[in-house]
Amino acid sequence: MKKSENYPQYLTYQNRKLQPSVLTQEYPLPALGEGEIYYPKNEILLPFFTTEKELQQFGAAQFCTFLSDTIEVEHFLVIPAISSLRRIPFKIPPQPKLDLFKTATDEGYHAEQSLAYLTALVNHFDLPQLEGTLPALFIRRLEQQRLLEPNPVLKDLITIINGIVTETRISIELSKFAINKELSPTVRRICLTHAQDEVIQSSQFQALGKWLWEDFDNDTKALVSSIFIKSTIARSLPDLDSIIASISKATGRTITDASHAVLSRYNEEFLINEMLIAAKPTLQYLEKLGIGNYVSVNASIELEKRSLGIELERRKKLLNVA
Repeated sequence: MKKSENYPQYLTYQNRKLQPSVLTQEYPLPALGEGEIYYPKNEILLPFFTTEKELQQFGAAQFCTFLSDTIEVEHFLVIPAISSLRRIPFKIPPQPKLDLFKTATDEGYHAEQSLAYLTALVNHFDLPQLEGTLPALFIRRLEQQRLLEPNPVLKDLITIINGIVTETRISIELSKFAINKELSPTVRRICLTHAQDEVIQSSQFQALGKWLWEDFDNDTKALVSSIFIKSTIARSLPDLDSIIASISKATGRTITDASHAVLSRYNEEFLINEMLIAAKPTLQYLEKLGIGNYVSVNASIELEKRSLGIELERRKKLLNVA
């Protein structure tokens, strides 16, 4: 049995001499000024918009999707990952487990923060709730991964791994928003307060992943390596359906017209490249763990690329997209 003193080092609010943002109860809200930019410009889709107002509304819709995804991440991935720690047959030392449980309060606050900002944007821009809108792509795929697993221990491990994967990347993703001076100051502020917490929480989840990995036997490592890669791909792929929905909300065009615009400009090569950019910190972490000894990352990505190509071709044929 491993000794507690061998648990990987990680950051805490105490050793960083910081306090969790939940204690500040800060809720940045959009200033709603004319010409404010809420999301980095999507260069591929720029020709589709006819006015600056449409472009601004598209950015607002995309940031609302980002905030909605944040709420899903906190409630569906991270907090369940923490609660699942009590059910797995792998011993986690008391203090690291306690520190991880503390983060559940922070994550709930981040979801509340996101909802407040999102609600203000939706109300100001009168962004409609589209009927039949699908849950986020990563939520659909990760939930399917759990549903197909009959083993209750592996099902809990999938939940924990999904939390670890998302925490390897979220602080970096938020920091990119926080330092982007083209964006509205309130966008940068809400992302900064969240990112500062996530630096600590990411450290704790990465330590958890390393501790569990070292406790797994080879058979379990082989199983969870596949889970790690599937989770990483699902978490990092661009969500075309959410982009299509944002176009429709921002411009009033039909979902069919928005789908034409997106499917005529995106291909599997571009989607995989975007996925690899988003997944870079996760893949670096997984490489250090050693999952390459149990699963081929390149083969998994190539398989995903072929699958995307088939799916895109099917959707293009349905819409007669060249």
